[in-house]
Amino acid sequence: MQASEERLSAAVHSSLPHEQLVATRIIDSPRDFTRWEAYHSGLMRRIVLAGEADAQRTELLSAALGLIHRKATFEYLRNRPLKGRDRIRFFEHFSSHSDYHSAVIAEHGHYLRNAASYLCSSHVGTHVMLDETFDEPLMQYERLYMEYFRAYCDFVVGEHAAKGGGHLSTLLMPLKRDVSNWREALFALAHSRSGIWRTPAELTRLRRAKKNEPR
Repeated sequence: MQASEERLSAAVHSSLPHEQLVATRIIDSPRDFTRWEAYHSGLMRRIVLAGEADAQRTELLSAALGLIHRKATFEYLRNRPLKGRDRIRFFEHFSSHSDYHSAVIAEHGHYLRNAASYLCSSHVGTHVMLDETFDEPLMQYERLYMEYFRAYCDFVVGEHAAKGGGHLSTLLMPLKRDVSNWREALFALAHSRSGIWRTPAELTRLRRAKKNEPR
C-alpha cells in the first residue's frame, strides 16, 4: 500500500493529463480516497496472501487485467464523447442503474477507483516486483483490449444495435482472438522461469517446433 500511495501522489504531477485527473480526483476527496483505499487494499491483500513470489506475480497480473477491463467504459467515453440517445444507450447497456444520472455517477466512481488501482498495480509490478510483464507487454494488452472494447461499444451505440444487426461476432472475433492470445502470452511470461517475453506468434512457433521434435 505504501508503494501504491506514493505512485498515486506522484501521478498528481504526471505529464499525462488522464493520470493527473484520476489522482487529483481521488486525493482531493476524502470520501473518494477512503473508498479507493479500501478497494485497493483488498486487491493488495489478495496478492500478499497468494504466498510464493510466483503466485503473487500471477495474482497481481490477474488483478491488473481485471482493472483494465473495469475501467474501459470511461476510457471509451474519453475517446468517443457520446451525446444524446447514444450516450443514454451506452449507460443502459453497461449499468445496472435504471436512472441515467445515477448510472453516470456510479460508473464514474468505479472508473476512478479502477483507474487509480491500475496505475498503482502496474507500478508495483514493474518497480517493486521488478517484473517486465507489467511494463510494455501489459501496456500492449491494454491497447489491444481497448481496440476490441471500442469496436464492441461502437456496435452497441451504433445503427447496427438499433436495427438488431447480427454481425457482431464476425466483427469482433479477430480482435477477441488477439486479446486472448496476448493474455495467454502474459500469463506464460508470469509463469516462466526464464523470464523471457515471447509474443503470441513466438509462442505458437515454439510450440510447433516442440511438437515436431523427434521423440
